[in-house]
Amino acid sequence: MSPRSFLVPPVDTVTYGPGAFDEVSNRIAQIGGVRVMVILSGSLAGGPVEKALHERLGSRVVGVYSRTRQHVPRSSVLEAARIARDNRADCVMSVGGGTPIDCAKAVALALSAEIRQPEDFERHRVRFTYPSTYEVPSIDGDVVPHVAVPTTLSGGEHTGLCGVTNDATRSKDAYTSSKLQPRAVVLDPWVTAGTPGWLWAASGMRAVDHAVEGILSARHMPMTDALGSGALRLLTENLPGSTADPHDQHARTQCLLGTWLSIFGLTNVGVGLSHGIGHQLAAEFDMIHGVTSAIMLPLVMEFTKVQTLPRLRVVAEAMGVDTRELTDSAAADAAISAVRDLVALLGVPNRISAAGGTRDELPKIADHVMGDAAVAACPRRVTRDDVLELLHAAW
Repeated sequence: MSPRSFLVPPVDTVTYGPGAFDEVSNRIAQIGGVRVMVILSGSLAGGPVEKALHERLGSRVVGVYSRTRQHVPRSSVLEAARIARDNRADCVMSVGGGTPIDCAKAVALALSAEIRQPEDFERHRVRFTYPSTYEVPSIDGDVVPHVAVPTTLSGGEHTGLCGVTNDATRSKDAYTSSKLQPRAVVLDPWVTAGTPGWLWAASGMRAVDHAVEGILSARHMPMTDALGSGALRLLTENLPGSTADPHDQHARTQCLLGTWLSIFGLTNVGVGLSHGIGHQLAAEFDMIHGVTSAIMLPLVMEFTKVQTLPRLRVVAEAMGVDTRELTDSAAADAAISAVRDLVALLGVPNRISAAGGTRDELPKIADHVMGDAAVAACPRRVTRDDVLELLHAAW
C-alpha cells in the first residue's frame, strides 16, 4: 500500500454556537480586512441579519451584492467583482447559502486573476477526462481573504472549491485552490433561523450526500470514514427537529457541525456519482443541490452496492440502524432505506419530474456528467449509458 495523506483545509478559525455571529468583526480584523465586500443571499437583504452585519462592521463594509443567481452564473460573478474593484475591497465576506459562498470565492478568484469577461473563466476552470485525468490551473499571486457565514448546510464554507455556471452552455464548471478556502468560518444558529424549512432540509440532504459518498468513495480512508460517520449521526438525529423548529439552536448547531464533519470526505477522498450527476442536473434545471442529492443518492448507492458492501454497513450504523444480525447485503439495503426514509421524513422531492426537470434534456446532462471531476471517486466504473439509465430511473 502506497503512502497517503490527510489534508486539513487551511482555515484559520471556525467559530460556532449561539452568539458566534458577534465575532464577525474580530474575524475580519484577524484576516487583515479593512474594506469588506459582502456577498449576501437575496433573501437576507434589508433584513435583521444584514442590519446586524452593518452594526458589527460599520464603515468597513464598502459594498453589498445580493443579486447572485442560483448556481453562480459567470455574469453574477463579473457583476459582483466589478463592485468590489470599484470600491477597492481587500476582503470578501459571504453570508448565506452555497450560492453566495461560491460567488464570494469566485469573486476572490476574479480579483486576483483579472477575470473581467466571461471567456476569462476558461483559463481557470478544472478540466476532467474520465476516468482520472485532471487539469487544475494554478492561481498565481495572493487572493483576497474570505470570511464565510453560512445559513444552510451545503458545506461550501469549508472548502477551496467553487462551482460557476457557464451562462451560454448551462454546464457547471469547477474552480479549486487552497487559496480560495475561506480563512474564517462563523457557524451561528441565529443566522440560520430565517432559512425556510424546505431549504434547510434539502441542504441537509446535501450534507448527508457529502458524508455518504465520502465513506463510499473509491479512495476512502479511516479518517474520512470516521468523520463521515460522525456527520451522519449528527445530521440524522438533528435534521428533522431543526427543520420543524428553526429556533432550536442546539439542533441547528449540531447540523452545522455535522456539515463541517461531512466535508472532509470531499476534500480528501472525493465524493462520487451522486455529486457528479447532481452538479449538472442542478445547473440545467435550476434545482438546488440538496434536491439533486435526495433524488440521486439512493439510486447511486444501489448502483455501487456490490462494490461498497462493507462500507454501506458503516453508513447504516451511523444512521441508527442496528446491523448486528444483518448480512452485508441486508445491511447495505438498510443503509439505502435509511437515506430514502430520511428524504421522505424531510419532505424533499425525490424525482426529477417532481423537481421541475424535463426528460428531453437528460442525454445532454449525461454528456456533461462524464466531464465532471466528482465522477472519478465513484467505486464502480461508469459509462455515459450508465448515467443516462440512472437519470431515467430518477425521472
